[in-house]
Amino acid sequence: MMEHSLLRQLLPGESCYSLVARAHLASPYGNWGYTNQVLFGRVEVRLHAMLPGHLDALAAWANIDVNQLRLQGSAHPLFAFGLGAQDMRLQLMRSESAYNASAVTTVGRLAASKLSFGHYLKSCPECMKQDEQSYGVAYWHTVHQVQGVTVCPIHQCRLQQVRAGDGGVNHQYLLPLWQESDSVKGTEAEIRLTVYLAKLYQFLGQQTPIVPMPELYLRWLEVKGMVTKAGRIRWRYLKPELISFWSELFQWPVNTLPLELSAFGYVPQLIHHCKPTHYIRHVLVMAYLAKSPELFFEGPLRAPKSTVDQPSGNNLINVARVLTLFDEGRSMRQITGTLHCSMGFVKALLLRHGREVERRSQFISPEVERGVWRKAFIGMHRADIANFYKISVGAVEQMVQHHQRLSEWRHYLMMQKRRRVNRQALSEYIAKNPYALRNAIKQACSAYMWLYKHDREWLYQHLPSARVAGSKGIDWSIRDLVVLAQLYSLGGRYSSLSAIDWRLGGHGWLVRQRQKFPRSMAFIESKRQGNKYIFWS
Repeated sequence: MMEHSLLRQLLPGESCYSLVARAHLASPYGNWGYTNQVLFGRVEVRLHAMLPGHLDALAAWANIDVNQLRLQGSAHPLFAFGLGAQDMRLQLMRSESAYNASAVTTVGRLAASKLSFGHYLKSCPECMKQDEQSYGVAYWHTVHQVQGVTVCPIHQCRLQQVRAGDGGVNHQYLLPLWQESDSVKGTEAEIRLTVYLAKLYQFLGQQTPIVPMPELYLRWLEVKGMVTKAGRIRWRYLKPELISFWSELFQWPVNTLPLELSAFGYVPQLIHHCKPTHYIRHVLVMAYLAKSPELFFEGPLRAPKSTVDQPSGNNLINVARVLTLFDEGRSMRQITGTLHCSMGFVKALLLRHGREVERRSQFISPEVERGVWRKAFIGMHRADIANFYKISVGAVEQMVQHHQRLSEWRHYLMMQKRRRVNRQALSEYIAKNPYALRNAIKQACSAYMWLYKHDREWLYQHLPSARVAGSKGIDWSIRDLVVLAQLYSLGGRYSSLSAIDWRLGGHGWLVRQRQKFPRSMAFIESKRQGNKYIFWS
């Protein structure tokens, strides 16, 4: 099976999934289960287009170094970069080589990142033309499958997409097919992100950065004037710049990235803590700070200023120390200077522990405070409360936090509101599409996943009953002709019908349903010589 030398070579930029797809399509049997059995030693294998498993088995079949498959045929360098810790990287490598590769997506934190990029196989029409001219076949490029890449980093045109998994290419091995359409150039932000991801992928495939990411972030941010003397980021200035820099990616009709990334609320934790996360979060900050990954890891040209008084990010403010200093008569500004913390933090802490602080009585009277509590209790938005009483949103937040259990109550109201909205959205979709299957509802209605996470019992009570798609029946005469065609190309000696059936895919047809294959059985009998069946290919 598949003895051609080109089939066992990883073409330039080719993914592991594409290598298996080429081998499968060159097989005379056309059975994905048989392809899996030959390549991986088992039938039930589903290769992830971006982070595949069973690399040791594939490397042994193709006689390729497993590290070459890992670094060139998958997005392993990017996911390992996002994991950060050395032990987690080693765990990812072991899961990619294990006989049961179901743990790859778990160790790679594809689900834990809570980011939905969809499951697609992506290809560039211009690259397909060049591949067919050079190698006689179009194949899937690894860099095109990377999450966040929507345009070709070479030709800068939009990638064609084929849905994979449930509702798309499932339990199949396919190569890209060229579609007659005009190439559409990507937007400036798409090209910027894609080129940066492609350069980072190439850089990480050659070397692993040793400088901690928080340290690099603080160096670059200090050069941009985004770090205070106490070592904290100026978030009120940094956030608008990040939003402006990447705003085009989250606007219709582009929508390149999940909307969960558009608020950039993960950036402070990313800068101050080295924790596992999806690599795309790092890339959005790195591309804002430096024009290329090489330049980012080299660090800024200007040395960062010394921060002798900079506190450690792991040191927590001592609450008792704050209260003691306040009781001694220190002002809040003096306390913030001593402990290197923000004024808002000190004020909220003092209010929470019953200390009287300056409340700007000319604006916030006890009557206004009670009014804020009442409106917050009924679930009114903080910005609307602030506009009603002509005060700041921060002041409203401080009063809400000061009131015992009010924050928990508002969270409960918010969840009830979202539950009502999502229930109504799902009910309306089912009313408009009464014959939709559960899988179709899951793909078309965004309320499905929210209800699945937060209101699963109600969801299952109101979903239509599970239905199995009707079968049109099997035309055994046609299947007999297909098996007969496979027998004509079969070669070798076989001692039983079971051995012949296994060679054709292991369906059991020639053993248990031989009466439905008269032409094939007659041909097999013509090849009998004593106790053997001899076929000449």
